[in-house]
Amino acid sequence: MVGRAALDIPGGGYNQLYFFKGSKYAKINWNSRHNEQSLAAVPTQFANDWHSLKEAGFTQIDAILPIPGTDHRAYFFSGSQYARIGFVPGTAGEDQIYGGVRSIAENWKSLAKAGFGHLDAALLVPNAQNQAYFFSGEKYCRVSFQEGSQDDDELLDGPKSISEGWPAIPFHSIDAIFPEPRTHINFYVFSGTKYAKIVIGEGGEQELITGPTDVAPDWPALHEAGIC
Repeated sequence: MVGRAALDIPGGGYNQLYFFKGSKYAKINWNSRHNEQSLAAVPTQFANDWHSLKEAGFTQIDAILPIPGTDHRAYFFSGSQYARIGFVPGTAGEDQIYGGVRSIAENWKSLAKAGFGHLDAALLVPNAQNQAYFFSGEKYCRVSFQEGSQDDDELLDGPKSISEGWPAIPFHSIDAIFPEPRTHINFYVFSGTKYAKIVIGEGGEQELITGPTDVAPDWPALHEAGIC
């Protein structure tokens, strides 16, 4: 299974979206309506630009979870492993691993309890501190965690089917989910060649805004990059 993952980097007029597929990644400049897009850099082997991921031995990226309270640090998940990575947006070779490469099962007891040996997507819980949703296959769970700690994560909810807990998501499984720039309630969800846009209210209520629809017409930069 080819891994896909996305990481949105907030900016001024434009955000930069890092989209990973298999062993490659592309950088996309985009605005909140995603109707103004451009390739910031042509797709390339991520090992060329991300020395930390090469050092980790990752051949694909399955999910990325930004770390709360940090500007440019995130958990990168690949197969049964993960690494905590610090990076400098727009600069190749300035990234580094914090804490080494670790086993998901041995270091996230919450995910082990949920039976998640690998991940497909991850999302920080809106309006909550140090909590995340993790997606694996057709299921998801909600977890609390502390950066760098192996003992402070806890399974709060799940595992449950995505269709049961996320009625606004029109897919049985997902490849990536990330927030719309400058909002904390709107999210883009990708699955295969389709995507949807959903809103999550303060109380957790959800609504489908757009989709499901084909990625290619609405995300031409991703299509040009061969990512979707």
